[in-house]
Amino acid sequence: MKLPDLHRRLLKDALNVGSAYELALAGGYAVQAHGLVSRPSQDLDFATQHPASMADIVATLAGGLRGKGWSVAVVDTRPLKARLLVTDPHSREACEVDLLKEALSRRPVSMDVGQVVDLEDLVSMKVRALGDRGLPRDVIDVRAACEYYSVLELERLGLREEAEFNLGELRDRLESVVWVSDEEFAAYGLGSEEIAELRHWAQDWESDLGLRLAEEYDDPDDTPGGL
Repeated sequence: MKLPDLHRRLLKDALNVGSAYELALAGGYAVQAHGLVSRPSQDLDFATQHPASMADIVATLAGGLRGKGWSVAVVDTRPLKARLLVTDPHSREACEVDLLKEALSRRPVSMDVGQVVDLEDLVSMKVRALGDRGLPRDVIDVRAACEYYSVLELERLGLREEAEFNLGELRDRLESVVWVSDEEFAAYGLGSEEIAELRHWAQDWESDLGLRLAEEYDDPDDTPGGL
């Protein structure tokens, strides 16, 4: 895995001090750990399904990291997610750390970097992220997951959390890929041919999904008739 030294040290310390809450690496570095893509990542993401409150998890993680010499600022704490800004006091380099409460269907897997969210759970999270925010990195990651899953399987994985995922919104996000600049995709290491293929893939999925969604609204009994 390609991790800057700051991220590698912080990842090790975070998994160590958060072990009681069974934190598992998620996000871009988990995508990289599973061999889907190798792209730069600016932050660290962790998932847990521990029943403790997010406030307790944040307090333990922040306190533990401070004990290991990091400067920690709690940016946001909500019931299902939180964000910390962790800084190396010597180099002044900083990294955002996002914590997520997730209903994981499989146990995290042990890798050389520590506990990592299982591939199926990770892809479910990434498909939901694509439908929610639709960032360039979400498009890249979900496209890479097509090596293991069909688009129908990807949709089913997203729908595991129906309260957070909507196929209509996913279609809208796929449609908007055409408006993402080449420069935004190139920032993640994609070349011109890869970008063109990515756009084509998104357009094909959007068209197919749009047709299937339209069929759901067709009323087979709604036929022209007389008085």
